[in-house]
Amino acid sequence: MKKYTVNKPYEKEVLDKLHRVQVEILRDFDAVCEKHQLHYFAVYGTAIGAVRHGGFIPWDDDVDVAMLREDYEKFLQIFPEEMAERYQLMTPELDGDYTCTVTHLQRKHTKFISEVTENLPYEQCIDLDIFPLDEVAEEARAQKKQGRMAVFWGRMLFLCGSGQPVIAADGLVGNLMAAACACVHAVLKLFRVSPRSLYRKFVRTATRYNGCGGEYVTSFEYNGCLKDKIKKKDLFPLEKVPFEDMELYIPANNHEFLTHVYGDYMKLPPENERVNHMPKVIQFEGEAPIYNQ
Repeated sequence: MKKYTVNKPYEKEVLDKLHRVQVEILRDFDAVCEKHQLHYFAVYGTAIGAVRHGGFIPWDDDVDVAMLREDYEKFLQIFPEEMAERYQLMTPELDGDYTCTVTHLQRKHTKFISEVTENLPYEQCIDLDIFPLDEVAEEARAQKKQGRMAVFWGRMLFLCGSGQPVIAADGLVGNLMAAACACVHAVLKLFRVSPRSLYRKFVRTATRYNGCGGEYVTSFEYNGCLKDKIKKKDLFPLEKVPFEDMELYIPANNHEFLTHVYGDYMKLPPENERVNHMPKVIQFEGEAPIYNQ
């Protein structure tokens, strides 16, 4: 069973350069959203960094933003005209080899390949993660089913691309889980199940209750999606805050949401809990790749 490093430190020069590229991506994304009146906002570690550090969490190496599904769909439509010259948009609908539910806005002519994704066949670049938010079912039983099935299809999608996901358990249990994942991957390949078909099932589950007047929305991309649901009405009006040398939006209920998800998010975690996505290969535009072992 393979284990992954989650907090290996970067060389400062490399991380600083990565942050500069990610700010450029974020600035370009922000400009397009402003032009077309699309609402986006920072979430997760990016939102923590904005309010706690005025920019990136010092050891963090990704950018997370969210949009309501309606704005997200509009962004997909305008992307080819507005951003395709410098960027690549990654979903299983757009790239049949891509096996992740999170939408990636990638800078062309770069590379960012992590331990988790090193064996996956799609192009991997320095990117920005976009999380569309969908309405959660109001009735408790339907809500649990929606969350359970969304996570199931998301896991099947990843296993379609790789039989080696991160396993949280150790020992015999971990080995059994790893073997089961390898078997599922083999079966999906044997029956030629495509990432696109699994992604469509995921999206149908996530969007099933959109337009039904649900009070809560969430990103169905991960196991804690129902625990982390938020009231749609409390997202707005968005607030713009400093982030590095620009400004970005955070939701009106940013403090409540981050407290709900992380607890005391203003407190720095111990060094051994400072998680990043340390790449095995990183390449900046026009430069030679850097390999980390």
